[in-house]
This record gives sequence, structure tokens and C-alpha cells, in this order.
Amino acid sequence: MNPSPDNYYERGLALLDDGDYAGAISAFDSALKLGLGDLAAVHVGRGEALSLLGEYEAAEQSIHKALLAQPYLAAAFLARGKLRRLQNQRDKAISDLTTALHIEPDHDEAYFARAQCFEELRSFAEAEADYTRALELEPGLLPAWEARGRLRARRLDFDGAVADLSHYLRSGGGLQHDNHSETQGYLLILRAWRVLWRIVGFWRR
Repeated sequence: MNPSPDNYYERGLALLDDGDYAGAISAFDSALKLGLGDLAAVHVGRGEALSLLGEYEAAEQSIHKALLAQPYLAAAFLARGKLRRLQNQRDKAISDLTTALHIEPDHDEAYFARAQCFEELRSFAEAEADYTRALELEPGLLPAWEARGRLRARRLDFDGAVADLSHYLRSGGGLQHDNHSETQGYLLILRAWRVLWRIVGFWRR
């Protein structure tokens, strides 16, 4: 029996998750050649794989095909928003991610991606609000705990930063994302800064 389009699509997603982007593209191409199934979703997956290989123009073309097939596909706007962030087109990325959220208001990944754009634009209040909303929707989104913790440190909210990064490490985020030692060291520095900040605050009274 020949593999179905869904088999190729699911294989492409699995390879994408494993970091085999070239293999994912090959699987998505096989699904497209069969011409059946949810081709818009296949184009989105293919676009994501291409963007992670740095083939931005081809990635945008693939995502554009997805939007031609399904103009209100939140996943396509999410993928294009992430792609545009990689190209430092943050205002356009925010526009795409906001559109994704208009279509799917509870899309935690879109909130997380938009928060990253806001933070890079130094719109820290908006970034923190989006990280917080992403975590309300998906408390298991560990990179958002780390990102919000580091953002809170930048905003001199040392209590919030320590709480977020401690949660990130307790939940295994440091091991999962291979930055446990670095985050642990940063957390020790933040705890020292928190003590100093409290002393300074006391003497200012």
C-alpha cells in the first residue's frame, strides 16, 4: 500500500520536531505531489522547515500558498510572523501575529512569538503582558517562563524574575533546552541583586 498524504504530513511534522528540516521538506513535498489532504497545513509546515534552514524567500512562498488556499488560517499567519521576525521585520511580524490572534484568540504560541517581537523592540510592558497571557493559556510553555523571567530582570522586578526562572528550572526547562547551568548561574546573580535592591530601597526610605 502506498503511503497516504496524511502519512507524509505527519512524518514531516515529526522530522521538523526532530530538527531534520531537509527531511521534513522532502516529506511535505511528497504530500504535495499526491495533491490530497490538507494542503494548506502542508505548505505551512514546509514553510517553517524552509525558514529554519534560512531559505526565507522559499519559505514565504510556501506560506503564501497556504494563505491562498485558506485565507483565515491562523497557523499560516503565525508561521509568517515567525519568519518575518527571523528577517528582523518585527513590525510586520507583529501584524501577522496579531492577525493570528484575531482568528484564534487563545493561541498561546502566537502570544509567545509576539512577546519576543515586542521585547526586541523594547516595548517591555507589551512583551510581559503577552508572555503572561501565553502562560495563562499554556502553563507548560517553559520557554515563556524563562523569557518572562529574564524580561522581568531587565525591568528590575527581581522577585518576579527569580520566581519565573526558579519555576523554569524546577520544571526541567534548563535540562530540556540545555541551559540549566547558565540559567542557574544567572539566577544566583539575580538573588544577590534582589538582596542589594532591598537594602537600597530600605536606605531610601
